[in-house]
Amino acid sequence: MREILSDRKNKGNITYRITLSDDAGRVSCFVQKLMKKRSKEPDKKVTKKIVREHCFKADEINDFRLVCDDEIMYEFCVESLKKVENDR
Repeated sequence: MREILSDRKNKGNITYRITLSDDAGRVSCFVQKLMKKRSKEPDKKVTKKIVREHCFKADEINDFRLVCDDEIMYEFCVESLKKVENDR
């Protein structure tokens, strides 16, 4: 698999991270939702905790919408896929 795009989007204390890869001609998506939380380590103030993770093929975006209850995450995936389509 060859990485095509890696992007982030911040909304307050939540970060969305997406990685798009070319997998034998099909675009594979890996998306994460991370939330800031207090670190238990004394020298660090905050750390990011993975709240949600999804992996799917680009042509399964409609199925992803049914599984994902986060509209911002879904819109971020659609925007990222459009960026890749425009570059091809």
